[in-house]
Parts: sequence; C-alpha cells; structure tokens
Amino acid sequence: MSYSTMINAYGPNGLGREAVQLYYEIPFEIIDDIINVCVLNACSHASLINEAQEIFKNISIDKRTDKIYTAMIDCFSRSSLVNEAEELINEYKQSHLPSYSMYMSMLSAARNQRNPLLAKKIYDRIEPYLKDQKIYATSAKVLLANTYALARDLTIASNIRMKMNQSGLKKLTGLSWTVVNGKVVKFRAHDRSHPQSNEIYEELERLTNELKQHGYQCDVSWIGRPLLKDEMEESVLSRHSERLAIAFNLIQRPIPNRIQITKNLRVCGDCHTFSKWVAQVRQCTIIVRDANRTHHFSPDGHCSCGDFF
Repeated sequence: MSYSTMINAYGPNGLGREAVQLYYEIPFEIIDDIINVCVLNACSHASLINEAQEIFKNISIDKRTDKIYTAMIDCFSRSSLVNEAEELINEYKQSHLPSYSMYMSMLSAARNQRNPLLAKKIYDRIEPYLKDQKIYATSAKVLLANTYALARDLTIASNIRMKMNQSGLKKLTGLSWTVVNGKVVKFRAHDRSHPQSNEIYEELERLTNELKQHGYQCDVSWIGRPLLKDEMEESVLSRHSERLAIAFNLIQRPIPNRIQITKNLRVCGDCHTFSKWVAQVRQCTIIVRDANRTHHFSPDGHCSCGDFF
C-alpha cells in the first residue's frame, strides 16, 4: 500500500520518472495489479511511452487485467498514439468486451489533436455502451462537442450541446475552490456572488493587462461556443473560475506567495498559459488540482506537467 500510494502521488504531480524509479525498487513478489496500474498511470501523465511499454510487456498475459489494459491504452492515447491504442483494444477484444474507459481515452486523444473526424469515429463506437449510462453519456458528448469547438466548428458543437439539453443531459458546471484565511471560497465562471466581486474583477483586469505587457496573448481557440450579442472573445476566457480564484488571492494583504486551487473540471489551455504567466510575473507559486492532475506553476514560468495535460 505504501509503494502504490507513493507512485500514485508522483504521477499526477508530474514526477513520472520518480514513479518508475520507485517501481523498480519494489520486490517483485509484492507487485500487484494496483501497483502496476499506478505506475502505468504515472507514465501516462509524463508521456513515458517506452517505460510504460517495457512495464506492460513484463506483466504476464494472465495478469493483464482490464484496468492494466486501460492504463496502457490511456498512455498511448495521451501521447496521440491512437493507432497503438486501437491495436491494444483489438487485442483485448479477442477475449473480453472492451470497457467504456478504453474508448474514452481515445476520445480524449482526438480532442487533444483537435480532430473531429477521429472523435466522431470513436464516439460512434462508444455509443452502444452508453445506453442507461447517463453520466458516461454526458462525458462522451461533452468531449465530442469540445473537439468540434476546438476545431472551430462551433455550429456542430452547439448542436450537440442543444441535443444534450433536450435529452436531459447536463454538462457539469465548472467550479474552483480556494482557501483564504482558513475559509473555503467557491467560484464559478463569471461569478459575481462574492461580496468583494468588484475588487476581484478590478484586480483581474489589472493582472490581465500586466501579463499582456509581458507577452501573454489570449488563445481564443479555447472558446467552445458562439459569442453572445455584445460579448468579446477575451471576456469569455478571462472570467473562468480559476482566474477569479487567483485574483481573489491576489487582493489579500499580505499578498500570498503560494496560491492553491482545486477545480472540478480539466483546466483549459488558455487558463494554463495564463497561470504560468501569473506565477512568473507576480513571482508566486500556484498549485491547481484539476480533474486529471495537479499543476504546479512555479515563479520561473514553468508547470510541473511540462505542458503535457
């Protein structure tokens, strides 16, 4: 349990090589299914394909559970090796029914590649498994819509979301939490419910202008819907929940040198870039734990994920 806990902690925090090093220090006779899954997940988060393949190869076929196959498929998918992931699914299908998670890993890969044709192909393969699976169906449709949105086909993305609403499927609302002076504070995108909202938005505007002077540029490709009337592109992204949480921390006195945020969804690419710039310009450490991993933004302007997320 101690080994698996350490390896599982290394992975999402961007320390994949440390996870692999610890794995090889474990006595062979106590390595079990959980430890193997943890180390493959760590490799997946760090794009350590060769290391993952070597570990997977050394696991005897009779001990390759569905979770181990899924972890290896996820490893290929995160590194955009879709053909290799599909070959592994086909291998697994020879004696088992493929799991929903295997295809979801490939659908995430299509989203990362901004490839809607691939995403639609994979979604069509997932769809038969989604009957009576409301949560999974919602996740799959959101990924499909986001892929079209990132490819700038906002019409199809909007149509998918409209059909989701009509069928009763609701996308999870993005929320961010931070702790200031011992109190947990929650934000959603464009949130104005906090008593200090005016100060928060003023600080966010100052901060954004300051970052622009240092080279930050808003990446509008992460806008996943058509703009509303009188809505500016930058305002859609600049009011995301984690940015409000960052600004709230920065209006505190004394200004904290370490900001910690928890987010229930995956951080978008523009907010990831924004957070790196904030850490560098304001010389602070920002830690954001999202739905997939923990990002450590350091004052040197880098993230622990190596921009691999």
